Amino acid sequence: MKTRTWPILTAGFGSLLILIGLLALGAVRRAEQIYVETFSMHKAFQSTEQALNEIQSDVYLSAILMCDFLVDTFVLADASYRQHRLELRSSIAKHLSQLERQNSPEEAGILKRLRSEVDTYWSTLEPVFEWTSSQKRALSSPFLEQQVLARKSAVLSMARETRDLNEANFKMEQQKTYQSRQEFRGYLVKMGAVALSLGLLVAVGSIFRISRLEQHAEEQRKQAEGHEQELRRLSQQLVRAQEDERKAISRELHDEVGQMLTAMRMELGTLEQLRAADGERFQQHLEEAKQLAGQMLYVVRDLAMGLRPSMLDDLGLAPTLEWQAREFSRRSGVPVTTKTDGNLDHLSDLHRTCIYRVVQEALTNCARHAKAKSIRITLRGDQNWLSLTVQDDGVGFVPQKPSGKGLGMIGMEERVGELGGKVVIFSQPQTGTLLQVASC
Repeated sequence: MKTRTWPILTAGFGSLLILIGLLALGAVRRAEQIYVETFSMHKAFQSTEQALNEIQSDVYLSAILMCDFLVDTFVLADASYRQHRLELRSSIAKHLSQLERQNSPEEAGILKRLRSEVDTYWSTLEPVFEWTSSQKRALSSPFLEQQVLARKSAVLSMARETRDLNEANFKMEQQKTYQSRQEFRGYLVKMGAVALSLGLLVAVGSIFRISRLEQHAEEQRKQAEGHEQELRRLSQQLVRAQEDERKAISRELHDEVGQMLTAMRMELGTLEQLRAADGERFQQHLEEAKQLAGQMLYVVRDLAMGLRPSMLDDLGLAPTLEWQAREFSRRSGVPVTTKTDGNLDHLSDLHRTCIYRVVQEALTNCARHAKAKSIRITLRGDQNWLSLTVQDDGVGFVPQKPSGKGLGMIGMEERVGELGGKVVIFSQPQTGTLLQVASC
């Protein structure tokens, strides 16, 4: 069974395209994932930094607010200071909540401490807004130094500690992103190597396959040229064989039948002259005329048997083969034995003619080349199979290649092949020859 090239190439190039598509899709997804991770990391870092900056700014503003409140003795301005303080406290609480929502487990403890310091800071400042003017003048300096500045420093220290942890987390996330990029680079290198290997494999396979096809095409071309030359040679042999056969028939008709007809004509003329003569001479010439007619009938029958043996239709295959063997033995002096087994009555006219011609050609080859002392013909068969063997004990030969076969052998193989059979020849020098026809 011949292997088609296009399915193999289609599968190879299709696999390569699918692999390249998967590589591109995986690369796009992985690159998008790295981009999202990097964007989220930078966004979280910036959001945390912004919240911490806002908290520090609000703490500074609250300290300044407290200083202004303590030095301002105008009582009517206290409500404005209280409102500003509430706004700063609300802003710091909002930013603390924002940090707590986006914090990592490592930042939870620090944020908790930072909230505690902020709450303590505000609880320390809360009573001050109830002071009178005299209390402000008497207690403002130590309060600012011991409470406000100290609590502010603690809150700012916790904010710086939170910022340091955020920066450390940011660097850690950067390291993870770097590792992801390295893994992505390794993935691209690996998939690129696989795609390159598959492409190289497909290319090598395609080149090899195309080379084989070109080689096969060249061999087919040479075989076609050889077959054309062989066909030309066989055609020439066929023409020569037809001419030789026509010459042989013409010679037989001229030399045998023609001479006998001439003799018959002469005898008939003599009989006409002897009509009134004595009966003895008339009877003698009449017998000679009968003998000539019988000989002529025998010659014509031999010619007819050579062209198409009517015995096949009248008596069947087995008797015809026996007659053929006797005639060959009579002409060549080589004894031929025949043996038939099985029911051969079911054979068609084509099969009977094929077997007869194969045996005829085999016997002719034996007479020309084998120098055999004996020949054995065996025919077996039934409704499902048929086997013919022709074996001699001659000099044998080395079976030739198809280009060296003669016209008779090729004709024999073509006859058998048309009926679904096969001709096999076994022979070696000095060991005789066995011709076998199977399943004809």
